[in-house]
Amino acid sequence: MKMLEALGEAPIYVIIDALDECPHTLGVQSRREMLELIKELTGLNLSNLRLCVTSRPEVDISDGLKLITSTPNRICLHLEDGQKKDLIDYISSIVYSDKEMKKWQKDDKSLVIQVLSDRADGV
Repeated sequence: MKMLEALGEAPIYVIIDALDECPHTLGVQSRREMLELIKELTGLNLSNLRLCVTSRPEVDISDGLKLITSTPNRICLHLEDGQKKDLIDYISSIVYSDKEMKKWQKDDKSLVIQVLSDRADGV
């Protein structure tokens, strides 16, 4: 942590990608340790520190991050309309281009697109 403070006013970018992929099982607490590290980093209150954490919306991670970040500094892409639109566009492109699916009825294609996009939970 002292290294971050010693760097002065130059912008510092820390990216933690796929936090949800850290183990979260009995006896293995990597995810909890990462949340503690994030808490320590935000607690430094360095004006030049930019922290980006990506994760699927898992309860323990969401709860942990809510405790250490303010609402204006938190962006949940899973709740963004663009995320769902991109997912629907991708599923549609597969459904309408697949050799076997091209034979399906239009209603069946629409149902597949609707169900998959609704149940994908932003992933």
